[in-house]
Amino acid sequence: MSGRKTGRPNQRIQKSAPRRSGAARSARRPSDSNLPLERLIRIERRKARSRAVSLSIFVMAIMLVTMLLILSIMRQARPSPRFIFIQTGTIDQTIEGTALIIRDEISFASSSGGLLKPLAAEGSRVARGQKLAFVIPADRESQLADLQKCEDDIVRLQTELMNTGKGAGASAIFAESASALSPIINLIRTDVTKGSLANISGYSSSIDVILEQRATKLMTIDFRDARLTALETRKANLEKSLGLEAGTLYCQKPGIVSFRLDGLENSLVPERAETLTPGEYHELITAGSWHHLAAGPVDKDQPVLRISSSLQQFLVFLLPDVSAGQFPIGEIRTIFVPSDALTIENCRIIRSEDTAAGTLLVFRTDRRIERLADLRTLRGELVVSSTTGLKVPVTALQNIDEEKNEADLMIVSGGYTRNSRVRLLDQDREYAIIEAIETEEYRPEVSTILVANPDSIATGEFIGD
Repeated sequence: MSGRKTGRPNQRIQKSAPRRSGAARSARRPSDSNLPLERLIRIERRKARSRAVSLSIFVMAIMLVTMLLILSIMRQARPSPRFIFIQTGTIDQTIEGTALIIRDEISFASSSGGLLKPLAAEGSRVARGQKLAFVIPADRESQLADLQKCEDDIVRLQTELMNTGKGAGASAIFAESASALSPIINLIRTDVTKGSLANISGYSSSIDVILEQRATKLMTIDFRDARLTALETRKANLEKSLGLEAGTLYCQKPGIVSFRLDGLENSLVPERAETLTPGEYHELITAGSWHHLAAGPVDKDQPVLRISSSLQQFLVFLLPDVSAGQFPIGEIRTIFVPSDALTIENCRIIRSEDTAAGTLLVFRTDRRIERLADLRTLRGELVVSSTTGLKVPVTALQNIDEEKNEADLMIVSGGYTRNSRVRLLDQDREYAIIEAIETEEYRPEVSTILVANPDSIATGEFIGD
């Protein structure tokens, strides 16, 4: 019995041990269930750190790119040094004034009243005996319209026949007239660009004359067409009925023809250039009133055109603030016309006098006669003085001292930029004539490298050997 009792407790102990181990496992189960949550939290923390690091790297990259862009823009915005070689040049000091043009010319008056029809182009040279214009009676307007229609029909038919291969030589005449019209068209375009239509009547007259000359030349071409022959016969009859032969103006003196008149043609002769006074000069430059008579009504004995037969012309100036000693007689000068970008060379001074109103100058020239044929006055520039020496841009000058006439230049010496003080001899809006100062360490001379924009580089920087 005792043996059984003693064995039971042992069995109980053995049975109770597994129970405690099961309870321990059940106690550990809650901590095991928290492992996925903790792992998830750690993963999220790692992801957050990774995102923060990535964002920091991204921001730093953006900042780096921005800095590089700013540096690049600053480098591009900063002007690069511009180097030039100093060379010898000349600066001219000029004065502007109004020139009165005197030439040998004569006017022609109409023998009867009527409608003027020019036959010579404005500013063209004409020969003795050449037809210059028709004066059509005023009561023949209907017949004139018939004549113009007949002329248009002739030109249209001639063009049609030429395109079909008839009329040998007609194409050359058309090409010649086209080349003559081209400069006039260019002048019209230039005036339209400038917004000026003051010369449009003269251009129209010149175009009509060129077309009339083309029609006259085409009359010599045999197109062998009955319709054209009939039109030419009708034109001849209309001209005869209009009395054009009786009202024709012929050239009596070879020269340059113009239909612009100012009433001074017969009074302002070349001899006046020797005796003209300042008072007469002022009266003449304001007295002339131009009027153009191309293809317009005229009265009997009215001047309708003028012929300039002079091989030379005279330009008279009255200039203040200059002296006759600056323009010695016999000296040859050049006159500039800035408004037309025109240069009049070979102007010899034949008269130079100091007066109370200024210096009276008279120039004689054989240049630009045809170009100035329709002008009585012009605005011209004359060179008063010239200075020659080392010529540099005004933009290269720094620290200008107007009292001492000195300035600083940046030159390249020994591969480095150096500052040099120079003396200013003369200057205009764009350039200056300089002279080196002997006491300066660095002195410019011909072929010295000059920094044209000294603000773009500092003194002492290395440029290169």
